[in-house]
Amino acid sequence: MKKTILAILVGTTIALSGCNSSNSESTETPPSTDVSHFVDVLNRVGNPELMKDRDAQSNLQYNAFTDFGAWHGHLLPSTDNAVGSAGGIMIVDQEYSSYITNENFDKLTLIDINTAQEINLTSAEVNSYSTPDALHQVIENSDYKITMTTRFGSDRTSLIETTITNKTNQPQNLKLVWTGEFLRDFDTLGDDLAATTVYKNLSSQNGGVALTFNKAASWSGLKSEEDAQFSIARSVDNAVTTITDFTYRSEGQIAINANANASFYNAYSYVHNPTEAADETPVVTNLLNQGATAMNDAKARWNEYLKHGLANRSASKVESNVAVKAMMTLNGNWRSPAGVVQHSTVTPSVTAVWFSGNNTWPWDTWKHAYAMAHFNPDVAMDNIRTVFQFQVQGDDPVRPQDKGYLLDVINYSLPQDRIDSGYYDAIYDIPSAAQNDASMNWNERNTKPSLAAWAVMEVYHSLVNEFDRADDAQAWIDEMYPKLVAYHDWWLSNRDHNANGVPEYGAAVDPSHNTDDGHMYIRVWTELTDELTALVGAENLEQIDSDGASIRYKVIGVDSYNKVLDNYEELAITGYSNGSQTATSWESGMDDAARFGFIYDLARTNSRPEVTTVDEATVYDQLGRYAADKYEFNNAIQGSAKNWIYSDPSESNMAKLRDARRDWQVRFGENHNSNSALVGFSMLQESVDQASYMYSDNKYLSEMANLVTEGVEGKARGQEFVEHANFIKDYINTCMFDASTSFYYDIRLVDKDGNRYLDSTGNPIDGVSLERVDTPYQGKNVYCAGVVLKERGQAPDGWSPLFNGAASQENANKVMDVMLDADKFDNSTAFQGQGVSFGTASRDNPAYGKDIYWRGRVWLDQFYFGLQALEKYGRHDDAVRIAEDLFKNGEGFGSDGAIRENYNPETGEVQGAANFSWSAAHTYMMYRNFYGK
Repeated sequence: MKKTILAILVGTTIALSGCNSSNSESTETPPSTDVSHFVDVLNRVGNPELMKDRDAQSNLQYNAFTDFGAWHGHLLPSTDNAVGSAGGIMIVDQEYSSYITNENFDKLTLIDINTAQEINLTSAEVNSYSTPDALHQVIENSDYKITMTTRFGSDRTSLIETTITNKTNQPQNLKLVWTGEFLRDFDTLGDDLAATTVYKNLSSQNGGVALTFNKAASWSGLKSEEDAQFSIARSVDNAVTTITDFTYRSEGQIAINANANASFYNAYSYVHNPTEAADETPVVTNLLNQGATAMNDAKARWNEYLKHGLANRSASKVESNVAVKAMMTLNGNWRSPAGVVQHSTVTPSVTAVWFSGNNTWPWDTWKHAYAMAHFNPDVAMDNIRTVFQFQVQGDDPVRPQDKGYLLDVINYSLPQDRIDSGYYDAIYDIPSAAQNDASMNWNERNTKPSLAAWAVMEVYHSLVNEFDRADDAQAWIDEMYPKLVAYHDWWLSNRDHNANGVPEYGAAVDPSHNTDDGHMYIRVWTELTDELTALVGAENLEQIDSDGASIRYKVIGVDSYNKVLDNYEELAITGYSNGSQTATSWESGMDDAARFGFIYDLARTNSRPEVTTVDEATVYDQLGRYAADKYEFNNAIQGSAKNWIYSDPSESNMAKLRDARRDWQVRFGENHNSNSALVGFSMLQESVDQASYMYSDNKYLSEMANLVTEGVEGKARGQEFVEHANFIKDYINTCMFDASTSFYYDIRLVDKDGNRYLDSTGNPIDGVSLERVDTPYQGKNVYCAGVVLKERGQAPDGWSPLFNGAASQENANKVMDVMLDADKFDNSTAFQGQGVSFGTASRDNPAYGKDIYWRGRVWLDQFYFGLQALEKYGRHDDAVRIAEDLFKNGEGFGSDGAIRENYNPETGEVQGAANFSWSAAHTYMMYRNFYGK
């Protein structure tokens, strides 16, 4: 990234924010790779007052230090009075995170045994700060200096080394007193947790304490096994502890010679069950006996991360600070094996409500691993292994039709149907509690885009070129290649509705959106009218529930769904929910994106009580505004909050709204195998981003086929992948590029009335003109399967062919002009140095909103893909400028704030989850590829 005065100022801010910083380097000088040069890069200070002490966006509001795959973390005290403590403690249970103490926990007090007086430290100089590897507290007066350092010694245990220096000329005998209390606000958490009390008991143990937990499973954010445990053990062998309810006091003694020092260690462990507790006991004993070695090992481990990770020597100090924060975020979200998950993994965010535990998504994993390959490749590999651990096999008891499929989310414990199947009993040595306590957040309804080979190859090249581990690299691709091939083949067998080699996004066979006998269903909010019954048939209607104000019906069958779409207004439907549509949007990784039919209409407007004026209702009603713009619909609104209506309800006017709605309706088709068995559902829309990912997937698989060892399954398929890649590249540039708007789009496989463009032989139906792709697929000529879907506006999927290298240079030049248009995506220019570019919808997209999840907000994966698109096709300087503007305008980048899930495109304000891994991954990749270059 080019050097700017702003960057210098931001770097100075970061340097000054850290107490006791030893860094005197200029922000223009590449920094040392020693941890001591990165002070307070991420704010680790906090005093939790509640177990779920959250910020305005539902994140745990403090950034606890956790490392080495451990399942708990520490905070630095926020006040001088609390210095000398272990800080606020955060634990990570099976699927969620919670604070269990405030900042005064395990606070150390010194008492002079000879005088029985407490050592007065109220006037002592206090200094607390963090480095990537540790938390540091220093307390010093004229007689004593107390230094406390927190690091992680194992994947279950942290260690605080306390060194007391006696600055007097007399030996000192000191009583050490630790006190603490656990947070217990169960009554505020809901789900009857107060009645079932989270904590079981508190007992004395090894000079410290052991807090055991009751079994809990609460959507409020607690899920633990019976006898999960947080414990403290001490190296001071004379320590004893007394317990009062959930408060404790530990006492021990230490003697220190004149002008000398003494050190001791406290170990803090969180384990999920008694088996883990037994396994960790000798580990804790060893850490307490070999504390200095453990502390040195932890620091050395982090110095290795920085030595490899900070490879960009042209980056300035401020740029390297941000890279280190990204590395800290990724390592902080690393969880070691637990429950049914047999490998380390990296979760999206340890502080976000749904993203913690060891919840693992493929889409996130590919990005995490791509970045971590350069500083922590072993965890990068394990993160990928975790996704593939549950890759569906041909004998799968739940979905045998999905061989090769990767599940959307896996975590600590199996879902109920997999527990009931007993399938894994003979495969894994699963702890009984994890095996019999169903997951709350596991999801098999969809997978994620196929960027797996992209990540695997980055790990391979990093092992070879950066870590001198050629043998490990070879073993890695030999291990992964057959699994990647199986995943590639699944896309073509289960998501290619018209078998033309270009898969669609869709939904798996799953009770969330299909009946037991294999029919898709939707839920509709409507009255049961004779018209609805006659239209779809009484046998395809099933009442689900009623809240007294509205009734929901299950409408069964793809044909029934299509009839509902065709007669939406006539049936007086006030809303519907299509589980397949939801799963499809999740499968893309772009939830709520406009191209999947998501746009706010008047029914949605009436669901928002905060919309209180006509002007607000008109803005919120995106569909009405789209209809007015394209079909001359009169979208004037009258009424009041939650009861808005159109001023002109005439048939002629509402017909225009019906035309507009059909532009946003999504059709589905059933996919069957050669035995006519249902294998899933495809949205009848070929997505340009998935086609682009499939292009690069083929390129990487062809590369791997040449590299894997002889005898590895699928090695002979290299040429097949080359040919498929060539076909898809031609298809993308022939069928998915629209010259009139200079952009790539998805393709409709059916028109707005549900009519297909191709017949059963793959040829255009009479009266339809479609181009033929020059490059054949499997020896057959292929026509474009439909027409580009321009109605739903422009979004980052339109530059995915550039990111993946599938775009022609001619088309790419035009797309880049759109990307850099200040009226569309170049928000930093449009908002005069405040915005962040490359939002998830162009600002002229009909469904755009600056605070809408995937229709405006800036996500750093799509942002980075945009930078790489510019870089690959010759606009390096623009890429650097856009990247630089992110760090200038994105809240928190230039300070000690956490890296966030997404950002407001017009203001740069942070949004979504804090400490978000894929944002951190792409931030780190920007450091490698754009900073100082």
